[in-house]
Amino acid sequence: MKIFEKAKKWIMGGAMAGLLSVLLIPATASATTSDSYASGKIDMSKDATLSVYYYFDGNEELPEYGKMAGVNVKVYKMASISENGEFTLVAPFNQLDAEIKDMYSIADQDVWNGIVTKATILVNENGVQPSYTGTSDAEGFARLGTVDKGLYLGINEPVVIDDIQYKYWDFLSVVPGPNNLEENQGNDWDGTWSNAYYDVVAIPKREAIKLEGDPEEFEVYKQWVDNGSADRPSSIDVKIYCDGSLLETVTLSSTNNWQYKWKSEKGHTFSVEEVMNSDKYTPNISRNENTFIVVNTKNPETPDEPDEPDKPDKPKNPKNPDNPDNPDSPDTPDKPDKPSNDSASDDGGVLGAIRKVAEELPAVLGARRLPQTGQLWWPIPILAIVGIILIFLGFRSERKRK
Repeated sequence: MKIFEKAKKWIMGGAMAGLLSVLLIPATASATTSDSYASGKIDMSKDATLSVYYYFDGNEELPEYGKMAGVNVKVYKMASISENGEFTLVAPFNQLDAEIKDMYSIADQDVWNGIVTKATILVNENGVQPSYTGTSDAEGFARLGTVDKGLYLGINEPVVIDDIQYKYWDFLSVVPGPNNLEENQGNDWDGTWSNAYYDVVAIPKREAIKLEGDPEEFEVYKQWVDNGSADRPSSIDVKIYCDGSLLETVTLSSTNNWQYKWKSEKGHTFSVEEVMNSDKYTPNISRNENTFIVVNTKNPETPDEPDEPDKPDKPKNPKNPDNPDNPDSPDTPDKPDKPSNDSASDDGGVLGAIRKVAEELPAVLGARRLPQTGQLWWPIPILAIVGIILIFLGFRSERKRK
């Protein structure tokens, strides 16, 4: 019971080894003792092993079974792994429409659950042969031995005991695992592989179902996250798979309120897949007990790429500047007309305008016109002096007479 109690502690603690310890997909993985690779990378020369542990601890309605012997498992290699922990998907799993780059490339649990479902469908549709097979022993371990390093899909066959079906979910596991599950609880990985463990134990999640009683009812319905976009299709198709094989394809639309229900005998595993014909929506499928929820979210519109700006002209080499254009030779100015000697002419020009204005002035001091160019000015001061003298002599003569 020590092994059982230890496994129970792992499950209750929610810790997972390898990929599953972080992604919370339907399996957990633990690791046995192994040396660390000091370089912080995966030691590609070191052997790695994979085992799967099965048990059932019971509940209020079902008995405790403990270690589960006789469980068959098939394991399929989905991707190889590099020394840096990067995945490279192999056929036919490279058809998955998810970017699985490494353990932490996808953080959403529902996305990983969807990957498991699609990977299982690819196995059935393509008749993929398992990379490794095993059956659990009396201790509950299916020991697959030495395996290639990489990412694995595990598909388990259910076991029926006393009309009770013990079912273990399909799981993903990465080999090697990044840390010691029991010590670090899957939360202290520093992003390097210096503490990688090469003997990995996967612990799938499980459930038990009483096969007696009425058939189970299942339901699938569609939700839209698009604010009533005009791009929403009038209907969609959904494929329903039973135990990994296609059961039927149904159409959901407003006519059936975007939902479909069906019944089945207990003991079967169902999954659904939307037939997506549009790149304007991103689908996501989640499950709540027997209800499948298909959510389509409208993708944001990609803005139009701006026009490329015109390339600027190539700068000119300052060492070789363009020769400047030669300036036009100035026109030879016309020779001025020879001035006329006719000072009395009144035709045009500024001088003519002055003469016209002067002719219209009133007489001042007996003068009708302003002196014109060419007249004599020197007699004027002499006549003025003579006039003053005559006036003075006149005043003096008048005084004597009186």
